[in-house]
Amino acid sequence: MTASVARSPTLTPFRNDGIVPQLSQSPPTRSSLHNHNHNGVPHPQNVQRFAAPTKGLDSADLEAQRQEKAEVLAEEEARALDRKQDFNAIAAATIVGAKDQAKTNAIVPVVSAPDVDPQGPFEGPEKLMELWFADCPELLPEGSLSEHFSIVQDEEGNTLPGATPRRRLGLRAVSRPLWEEMLDLVHCKVLSVIEGDDFDAYLLSESSMFVFPHKIILKTCGTTTLLLGLQRILELARSALSGSTSFPTVTPTPAEPYEAQSSPSEDSRKSLGALVRQCFYSRKSFMFPERQKGPHRDWMLEVQLLDAFFADGSAYTVGKMNGDHWLLYMCCPGDKEEEAADSPPAQLAVQRPLHLPSPGSIDAANDQTLEILMTHLSSRSCSRFNFPPEMAVPSASTGAGASSDRGHLLGLDLSSKLGLIDMFPNTIIDAFAFEPCGYSANAVIPASAGCSAGYWTIHVTPEEDSSYASFETNVRLPSNGKGEADEPGMAMNTTALIGQVAKIFEAGKMSITLFSSRQANDDDSSDDEAASDEARDVYDLTTLKLPGYARKDRIAYEFDSYDLVFVHFEALPSSVGALEGQKDIATA
Repeated sequence: MTASVARSPTLTPFRNDGIVPQLSQSPPTRSSLHNHNHNGVPHPQNVQRFAAPTKGLDSADLEAQRQEKAEVLAEEEARALDRKQDFNAIAAATIVGAKDQAKTNAIVPVVSAPDVDPQGPFEGPEKLMELWFADCPELLPEGSLSEHFSIVQDEEGNTLPGATPRRRLGLRAVSRPLWEEMLDLVHCKVLSVIEGDDFDAYLLSESSMFVFPHKIILKTCGTTTLLLGLQRILELARSALSGSTSFPTVTPTPAEPYEAQSSPSEDSRKSLGALVRQCFYSRKSFMFPERQKGPHRDWMLEVQLLDAFFADGSAYTVGKMNGDHWLLYMCCPGDKEEEAADSPPAQLAVQRPLHLPSPGSIDAANDQTLEILMTHLSSRSCSRFNFPPEMAVPSASTGAGASSDRGHLLGLDLSSKLGLIDMFPNTIIDAFAFEPCGYSANAVIPASAGCSAGYWTIHVTPEEDSSYASFETNVRLPSNGKGEADEPGMAMNTTALIGQVAKIFEAGKMSITLFSSRQANDDDSSDDEAASDEARDVYDLTTLKLPGYARKDRIAYEFDSYDLVFVHFEALPSSVGALEGQKDIATA
């Protein structure tokens, strides 16, 4: 497999509030939240309580007490009304917009969240959106855009020496500047990119983006506004899939807290959404939801925005509402015509809450995503991802797109020390170390005897009082673990991979999700080896045991063509010290 890595050598981003990389701003520190909890509601100890009147109070004292209570209750009612009006304003501005402006596709202002402290805590948990426009590249519409160029470019858009132009189909034929323009709406920047044989892996200032010919995966953390880029993604996809080289333009307004959304008519939104074969949007419960902006301030606002584009979507809360949980939205608007053509007579039809297409290609039939979302990292683990100014910089690498900037060199050096480079065979890795702390990495993995082709991505926010790390991969490993790893340290199966990740990050709490497509077995044959492997993956996760951890939650969903398993683990009190006392793999 050949691939090139493109850098943005002069960009040195610092983790701030997750919106725009700054060049000289000091590192994020968690602000004190003494007066409010994470939902913006006063803590009980800060709410004035009124005791029952005691004996000995005269009528004047009682009247003063009643008056004081009435004033406080009136203030609470006023604040509740303000919250309701703010909620309705965000929903209206984000999703519907002004009718007269919608007719001209004008820019509609979106109500912003209250100002937040830019030096406050960083929101590690990411928003993740995956849009499929076909089951595989071979099933893209005839006449889809096909170009020949390289995205291994410098910051001025010039192809770097050593980069090899290649044929780019469908979404990959959309130029890098157009994707960067979309990311401006989301409030993140491209740090570098791996140009692989099958897809492009963009490393962002806030997480990652993966562009395939037939699908796109966008993952962003902090206070980014991922869903405000949805319309733009669909517009770019519409042009690319129709073979057009003329893309619609957008005029960003950097002066705003975040860019406004153009508001097309309801029919136009549904028309854009109908391009999508499958849509998945998910995220872990936020640590600091009051810091989010636009539709991301509330899950139902996010659902409402997605429903504006997609028909028959379904939203789920997986896990404990009063604990760690995972939110999921999924739908299949692009399959409605096929469903209608193939559906039985109405009296025989079976009503189901969700319909997903039966995978019709190798790509969709083998679709699997494993996410490991970790919080409460050990102090020692957090310290590995601190990069003080006095830290020595390793020597530069060579090759097309190779960079000598400090962030990439430190990131690659740590990746090697952690053993991430050896997790899969022949890994091509792109990593970045944020100053003074934070780490992000993408990896492109070619197919081998032991695993399918795909990617993994890791993002770490190491502030100890709000630490978070995530690992995600779409590489399908053997479920039975009978294969042999090519090198020591390589994962042999899914459960071994989870154990390896858990050992690296030493998390106090860990939520794991496995989303796996099922083979279509019209003949219900029981000897289908692939289907058996998929069932084994699900079974292995539902029965997973991790040394030093106790399973606190386990939930399984079965959809038409996908299985979802969610498990949540917490470190045993007796194992916390053991985690701290393990051999330091970062310096071994």
